[in-house]
Amino acid sequence: MTRGIRNNNPGNIEIGAPWQGLMPREDMNEKQLAEDRFCVFKSAPYGIRAIARILITYQDKRKAKDGSKIDTVREIIERWAPSFENNTDAYAAHVRKVLNVQPGDEIDVHDYETMRGLVIGIIKHENGIQPYTDAAINKGLALAGIEVPPKSLQSTRTVKGSQVAAAGGAVSILGGVAEQMETVTPIMNAISFYGPWVAGAAVLIGVGVVVYARWDDLRTLAR
Repeated sequence: MTRGIRNNNPGNIEIGAPWQGLMPREDMNEKQLAEDRFCVFKSAPYGIRAIARILITYQDKRKAKDGSKIDTVREIIERWAPSFENNTDAYAAHVRKVLNVQPGDEIDVHDYETMRGLVIGIIKHENGIQPYTDAAINKGLALAGIEVPPKSLQSTRTVKGSQVAAAGGAVSILGGVAEQMETVTPIMNAISFYGPWVAGAAVLIGVGVVVYARWDDLRTLAR
């Protein structure tokens, strides 16, 4: 177990600020009590929160070397892991790879996916591993004020129901195409014959799913 993981401090944040979630000395184990440089947190989400809060402070309140806003991976890592004790180039390259961005690309640390990628990249580079679950990372980000965005409409039951209905329309289209073909195979004959019935059933099922999903969402919100 690396020091950062052992201390619930995967960013290896140094002692100094009165962070939320610092572990009381009476609760520390022997190795944690011997720690004289790095913070020890009660749980990993508090350590993850601290990483995120530092990155937010960098972008909102600090300046890069050239006086501009800190809004690239390089500028963030230069401040996080200065070159006098780190290979900043390798560190920045690793984090960019996690984020899938290019040198010079501007990033917004208030964006959930961006912050999540930064945190994961930092944890892995600092510790050699990233052992935390999505739930632990999301909890830490939420503590820092970075919430998981609502589910995309593409994943909701309402849209899925609409997709079922659309599939019914596609069957009807296939039937129409079959009628225009000079050579109609038995399969296309079957589509042409059953298409309207299948399409009608699909549309009804899709509408039913949409109506139920909307009713269930309203029922859930009313609780």
